[in-house]
Amino acid sequence: MRAAREALLFLALATFWGLNYPLVKVALASVAPLQLLFLRLAIAIPSLVALLPRSARPPAGLRINLLTALFGALDIVAMQALWYSGESETSPATASIVIYTYPIIVTALGAILLGERVTRGRAAGLLLGFLGTVMIFSGGAGPADSEAYALLLGSAISWSLATIVYRKYLRSEDFSSVNLYHMIYALPMAAALMLWEGPSAAIRWTPFAIAALALIGIPGTALAFTIYVYMYSRHEVSRVAPYMFLVPAFSMIFSYAILGTTASGAELAGYSILSIGIYLSARG
Repeated sequence: MRAAREALLFLALATFWGLNYPLVKVALASVAPLQLLFLRLAIAIPSLVALLPRSARPPAGLRINLLTALFGALDIVAMQALWYSGESETSPATASIVIYTYPIIVTALGAILLGERVTRGRAAGLLLGFLGTVMIFSGGAGPADSEAYALLLGSAISWSLATIVYRKYLRSEDFSSVNLYHMIYALPMAAALMLWEGPSAAIRWTPFAIAALALIGIPGTALAFTIYVYMYSRHEVSRVAPYMFLVPAFSMIFSYAILGTTASGAELAGYSILSIGIYLSARG
């Protein structure tokens, strides 16, 4: 029963985060990138308190709160600021390919810094998952300069380091409290970045923008991050990371539905290879 419940939760996570990709494209037509980062947190935090009132109890002790703030800085602020900045210089497909080196990076860091054992099956599954992701996005991947690649790779590294910080120092804490407060601590950091960026154009509150922001903020942030933190509170990095390849795969499916793109034979082959990689990782 627990395995079935967690499978459904991870399917929901992949759905919510996969849906974020086309929704972010819709939202960015009305808001600036760092405005979007701030707004998704401003929407997610009260939504999460309403959905999980027990999460409002703050973590105990200065050390845990400082580590939670570090988790928020790496997991949300740096990761997304670098992602948005890098994607502004290249295609969404290229951005997705570079950012989703995350499962490989975080598994390697888990082995080095946490002493986790990576079986050959999981290693093979990770490589196949990444190959499948490259094939899925290959048709839309455009050129990018070295600065864009550096920003996007920095986003993947920041996300990976955040996961290690959580697994090493915070997983024994209440996951719902850590999840909420890493967003609360990230909010003023996002506000500072938004102000540092300078004046942005006024937000255009169109019905599409409002709907996109609500979906990004509530299921795409409040619910998805709760599931993400919960999964890492229960399982090793090498167990969870391969399933993250489902997110870019789902993002392409939702892009077909929302933005009207079509799938090529190479992309369909990529889905097949990605599925084999996730299967091998699970068996591993």
